[in-house]
Amino acid sequence: MPPRNRPATPASILAAAADHIERVGLYQGEHLWKPGQMGDDAPCTVLHAWDQGVRAVKPHWSVGGEPWDLFARALWGSLEAVSNHINGRPVPPVRWRELGLCENAYRRTMLWCWGDEPGRTAREAAAAFRAAAELRRSDRDHAVGS
Repeated sequence: MPPRNRPATPASILAAAADHIERVGLYQGEHLWKPGQMGDDAPCTVLHAWDQGVRAVKPHWSVGGEPWDLFARALWGSLEAVSNHINGRPVPPVRWRELGLCENAYRRTMLWCWGDEPGRTAREAAAAFRAAAELRRSDRDHAVGS
């Protein structure tokens, strides 16, 4: 895992996720990473790669105030950007409401399912993270109301 010196922005989370999955590879299956392997070099799901991107910019527990506010906004913004990107348009609220899920759970599930599609590669996953980061940087992402 890279040191936590990246700024807490949606784009930095997505870039770190892309870097992670490029480095370790894509795992498809029922676990977050390849069974029998653990640590920073086990092949992982797209969802786990995003989680690793989040960890890369998370402020140290001893820091208070504004860095945590920025981190919270970046965390949500990155999840919204990448899930909208893989969906090709904003994800409508009816999707999670009809299933009785909260928005966060639905969007995280989208990442896992998208990455688990047969034939999906780590290269495609990294490209999706990088494209969503670029769209987020340019304010051309598919976000609703951002």
